Amino acid sequence: MTSVVWFKRDLRVDDHAPLADATEQGAAICLFVYEPEIYQAEEFDPSHLEFINQSLLELRDNLESRGGQLVIRHGAMPEVLHELRNEHAFDQILSHEETGNQATYHRDRRVAEWCRHHGVNWIEIPQHGVERPCRSRDGWAGRWAKRMKADTIAPPEQITSASGVETGRLLNAKDLGLKQSGKTEARPGGESHARATLESFLAHRGVNYRKDMSSPVEGWDGCSRLSPYLAYGNISIRTVFQAVQERKADLRWREAEGLDLDKRWFGSLQSFGGRLRWHCHFMQKLEDAPRLEHENLHPAYDGLRPEMPDADRLTAWERGETGLPFVDACMRSLAATGWINFRMRAMLMAVASYHLWLDWRRPGE
Repeated sequence: MTSVVWFKRDLRVDDHAPLADATEQGAAICLFVYEPEIYQAEEFDPSHLEFINQSLLELRDNLESRGGQLVIRHGAMPEVLHELRNEHAFDQILSHEETGNQATYHRDRRVAEWCRHHGVNWIEIPQHGVERPCRSRDGWAGRWAKRMKADTIAPPEQITSASGVETGRLLNAKDLGLKQSGKTEARPGGESHARATLESFLAHRGVNYRKDMSSPVEGWDGCSRLSPYLAYGNISIRTVFQAVQERKADLRWREAEGLDLDKRWFGSLQSFGGRLRWHCHFMQKLEDAPRLEHENLHPAYDGLRPEMPDADRLTAWERGETGLPFVDACMRSLAATGWINFRMRAMLMAVASYHLWLDWRRPGE
């Protein structure tokens, strides 16, 4: 049996169920697609492309070291799948479920229709604690914990590649008609960087996380900085959760043995564990109600602000030129680095919505 392993926001080999399942069943076509409707969207930044390409370089190396190949294509789905099937017949597609934006939702519906029409079985496997479908939130936390405690999946030792498939190449900003990234301090992509970031956080950076996460200054080092790696799946949230549990167990052992211990760790790891649940909790909201990407949560707010935001206010906010020093400093930091701690993200959006009276959709982009 030949399977397509469709990599989307899961750019890794560790704890990757679709890859593991495909290699057990036969030959695998490990596919990544540069999709115009994604990289041309308003919310896509050239720094995202840099991160993706760095991740793909490491993914390609990890696949090749196991006998596999990374097949790269450019174009809209499912047309890419149709062309690929002309190169090499495949029986099924395996991928992780994706809770993304409206563009990926509609793309997945097109892919599902194509699969039904062509007799291809598409198997989607949960990646996070997000449930599809979630018929009730009752017991959701317990089900989330059960998923997080399940054994992680080791990378396959050997991958059998489908023969006769052109591998393609990575595409840069110029290839895709994008500007070059100006974010010189953006995090580098890749599975090894994700692991190193997690290890440094649990070893020393996270000791004062409970307090540091509130500050845009201390948060630069004191926050986990795992958000891009979770967003693009360089590391699974289950791997992070279990590493935190192991660190907690080690701390309890050290306490019981009377060894030197900074007790700030206990509160910090408790707070961080809560944020891991938040990660899936808010994704679940979008999974259950995709309209929230474009509509107000409550209709009472419809029409409250001008649908087209004041251009001067929006530009001043975006450039960090509002005249509010703290707001402007945070925005300029975000523009330069691609990251700001979560409480400052909330502050920036609150200022846009309330102080500048801007409809949240454009600032959100």
